[in-house]
Amino acid sequence: MINDRLQRSLDYLRISLTDRCNYRCTYCMPKDIFDHDHRFLQKKQLLSFEEIISFVQILSRFNLKKIRLTGGEPLLRRNIETLISSLKNDVGIENLSLTTNGSLLDYNKCRLLQQNGLDAITISLDSLRDSTNSMLNPYSNVKKVIDSIYTVIDVFGFVKINVVVMAGVNSNQILEIIEKFKNFNIEIRFIEFMDVGETNQWNLKKVFSSKLIIDEVKRGYELLELPYEKGSTAQKWKLVNYPAHIGTISSITQPFCNSCSRARLSANGIFYTCLFASHGYDVLSKFREHEDHDQVGREIETIWKNRVDQYSLDRLSNKIKIQKYSKIEMSYIGG
Repeated sequence: MINDRLQRSLDYLRISLTDRCNYRCTYCMPKDIFDHDHRFLQKKQLLSFEEIISFVQILSRFNLKKIRLTGGEPLLRRNIETLISSLKNDVGIENLSLTTNGSLLDYNKCRLLQQNGLDAITISLDSLRDSTNSMLNPYSNVKKVIDSIYTVIDVFGFVKINVVVMAGVNSNQILEIIEKFKNFNIEIRFIEFMDVGETNQWNLKKVFSSKLIIDEVKRGYELLELPYEKGSTAQKWKLVNYPAHIGTISSITQPFCNSCSRARLSANGIFYTCLFASHGYDVLSKFREHEDHDQVGREIETIWKNRVDQYSLDRLSNKIKIQKYSKIEMSYIGG
């Protein structure tokens, strides 16, 4: 185990498998920027599955326990189940999950992912209304995503739903979403609109705080607050008299930097120590220049031990100028 300078361990890696996505959510890949002329990474610029496995094996010596596969849209990466099988069965990752927009999931794919070792799936769904989704994502298919949510419940017995809440856009639809899924074994996580990357036109006025979210939920439901889980980004509640749970992720109003043990590996092989990072460590080049893996491990260890990232706390305390702070895009770093 290794700790950074704020005594945070490295036990959770989020891996972006591709920078491509078939959706264009405004808070991640706005259509007017990620258009037909946008240059996505070519296959040779992506980490191969073998390179990903090699890097995870390097991190395993530091007590890495949890991996989440992200994107872009990770299910656009062909044969993803072979990577899942290797990570679970060969490397021995304890907790292996995936975040998807749900558009490419069907029963057979879901079963294949589970059979190869995937433990859990999170699906993004920001609204049940076609009119709202067309504003947030012009390519959305609400019915397909809802069908995928039910499919994951059928196969895995449980699903998480990510809902990015934006003031004046879908902040009036919180109770609708809970009403739809309250009778299922689901955790609905309401996420404050975050200032990730440089293209999502983030503005504090668009943030609907977790406090306001919970106030809204309490208008319709009785809540039982659950104990905090160490290392979790979410504060959680049980819906009284229903199987569903809800959570809030408060990166803007209640940053959780103090307990963040997450590292990120981008689709093009850059290791980042923070979601809001502006630069990282080029794993891909090291591997393809045939640098000794033990040396890569030592360099990662040094990077982590010197880690002091706490962007969200610094933003909250006005220690940084957001407009002058360049951040990597969410589609590269994996959200």
